[in-house]
Amino acid sequence: MFAAARQRLSSLVRKREIERIVYFHTDHFEPWRKFCGRNAVSQENIEDLERFAAAISGIEYARRLTLFYKPNLNFALRGGSDLIFATPDDKIGFVRRSPQVDAECRAALMPILEGTDCEFQLHVHHENYTSNATVTASRSGIGAYLSSIEGAAHDSSRFELAIRENLAMLSREVGRQVDRWLFVHGNWALNASDDAECRIVDEIEILYRLGCRGDFTFPAGRPHVNPCHERPYLCRPVSTPKGYDTVEAEPEPLAGAGEARGRDRFFIWASRIDHDATSIDYYSAFVRNRGQNPLKAAERIVEQSYVHAGTLYVKTHAHSMHSEYFNGPSTVVVPHAYAPTRDMLELLFDAGCHSGAEIEFATASEVYDRLLLSDVRDTHDMRIELTKHDEVNVPSWQKKAKRLAHRFMGSH
Repeated sequence: MFAAARQRLSSLVRKREIERIVYFHTDHFEPWRKFCGRNAVSQENIEDLERFAAAISGIEYARRLTLFYKPNLNFALRGGSDLIFATPDDKIGFVRRSPQVDAECRAALMPILEGTDCEFQLHVHHENYTSNATVTASRSGIGAYLSSIEGAAHDSSRFELAIRENLAMLSREVGRQVDRWLFVHGNWALNASDDAECRIVDEIEILYRLGCRGDFTFPAGRPHVNPCHERPYLCRPVSTPKGYDTVEAEPEPLAGAGEARGRDRFFIWASRIDHDATSIDYYSAFVRNRGQNPLKAAERIVEQSYVHAGTLYVKTHAHSMHSEYFNGPSTVVVPHAYAPTRDMLELLFDAGCHSGAEIEFATASEVYDRLLLSDVRDTHDMRIELTKHDEVNVPSWQKKAKRLAHRFMGSH
């Protein structure tokens, strides 16, 4: 059965004229979580990091993951010299972290830094300290303040300060200055693409100004935030909701754009393949169901993942430090160690070898650089997708109003 499956998948690899398969993983890496009475920076969470490092170190294609890391940044609605504020008028500040906590976090990451080849990039959730449609008063007064005009007015400056603080913590913890970096947005709501989580329309502009080269958020668990494009691309920052998906963003393919163009534009990872084919978070029922047929899952990856100049780029993502994976027996099965996911990926790699393709395990930054500096230019006119999806950025209430107007006019 395996030989037949490998042959079928190998035929598909050859059909797409694939000479190399590059696999990379973008993890929403959030180790400092509170559950079962734990503190964020706790011995239990530190031990979970050790267990994670041990689990991935024995899996060849899991040793070079890109961990989009969420540092432990606390905030409060009060005064005090232990807080840092974006502006003198803002009432929400970020808590200065002590050197002791810095040292504990850095020591906790050591098993990954020294025992694997993973790279660290930045992951930020800001939905609890900037305004959005579902913000709640999880701490006294914060929800009310963020819902006010006064509180919301500081969103962009507060977000910018949060990014600066996160980058400083990340630099201290990984032992290097992080000045050219990549991003994954918490809850996928990049650049106010989902009002329930984010209303910062100049988010990409802020990220770019602080040294971020691009974003690996997509494909998202909320399909409406995905770009309409089906290839990685460069764009201009546009200060409007979901500005990366507009004509004004002047999208152009990433592949072969060159280093100078990369400095001028912001990168967005996009592809034809969807979230339900790329997530390996097996706490989700659809991932468990997909695991019942690893050949079908691998075929979809080959058919729908981005190909450029004979290279198939296979991207997966997960939340590997999610409490679901650690709130149980002492034996931890992280997403890359889950047997059906291993079956799918190893079948893909074996079929690639069988068809004569080279197999490479890369980091997100290596994928970005490889495509940007490619000798083969992707000349696809990306305005085509924007023309086909002329209503892709119209708010839902406007679409509903338009439909009601057509219905009303049709009945009179």
